[in-house]
Amino acid sequence: MECLALASPLADVLELVPRALADAMISFTDWAQIKDELGLGFLASDGPEAFRLELFRRLSQDHAAASAYALAYSRTHAETWGWDSADLEWEANVVSSELPLTYILKLRDDFDFSAVAARFAERGFIQTESRGALVYSHELDPRADWIRTTELSILTTAYVEEEKMMILSSYPAPIEILLALRAGEFAALTEDPFTVAAVEHLNNPASAILMRGLGECLRFTPDPVLDLIGKAPSEQDTAELRAMAEEKKLLVPYRTLAVGYREEEDRPVGTIVFEYDAPELAEADLPARCLLAEEGSSSHYDAPIAESYFTVLNCAAKDSALILVVVPVNDQPNRLFRMILYRDAPFAGCSS
Repeated sequence: MECLALASPLADVLELVPRALADAMISFTDWAQIKDELGLGFLASDGPEAFRLELFRRLSQDHAAASAYALAYSRTHAETWGWDSADLEWEANVVSSELPLTYILKLRDDFDFSAVAARFAERGFIQTESRGALVYSHELDPRADWIRTTELSILTTAYVEEEKMMILSSYPAPIEILLALRAGEFAALTEDPFTVAAVEHLNNPASAILMRGLGECLRFTPDPVLDLIGKAPSEQDTAELRAMAEEKKLLVPYRTLAVGYREEEDRPVGTIVFEYDAPELAEADLPARCLLAEEGSSSHYDAPIAESYFTVLNCAAKDSALILVVVPVNDQPNRLFRMILYRDAPFAGCSS
């Protein structure tokens, strides 16, 4: 039974990710929301180059895209393949220890896929059908002149006409798994209450990263937690945290970590969510995680988190979640995702 209450593009992504994955990292971008915020809601890949370049330029400034298919090829991708990010309503990519990197791209409703299909045909892709989708596939050929013009996941591309959606992976198996999930053959993440709650707390983000799995906190604990805490400036706070660690009360593993941002009053505001098994765990973790977020340090930049990634506006427990509301440094939301990709978030670690 689905437990999703909030309708949003990110909620739609959960419908296409298997619940059975032991761990998963989902990166998401709401292109329609970002374009609207920039006054570029009309923009498509055949639009004026100046507007398209403005969209991609702003992604490195006051906006961010956690998932951005073939962004490195943005100047030529539309001409080469028949679409680019400007044609998307949203996109996501999913990766886990059990699923290779797979992209899900939601095209705008009036998109004409025929030009894309023609390019597949020109390049010798084999067309088949599976569970209501057209699947275009090609063996990896390093000699092909088009192979370095986009992501390797182009090699297996499924297109679902009724939903204007593409699913892409370098291998056929992930495509078949997601198509089977879409056909209702097994459960989706919409049936996982922890991930669902995290998405609801993000409140329709412009872009986000979700990390699901009890072991995800270990990504942010390369050294003992006490070494990280030792960098906190207050000796009294440090002593208290050490005592909590010795009593096994510090930094409990969580089920889902979510990091996202959205525009509020013309500036980006970030939300960081930890979903726990019970409200008591969120309350118990609140003092230590809040202190580390406010006073901890970045090992990558060798500087305080407040100078490297974000400053904290609010830190509170709600339901079974611990939620931080933050402002990214220099109003650059890319910093929030960089922190996750660099595994440089000591406040997101765990003690065991």
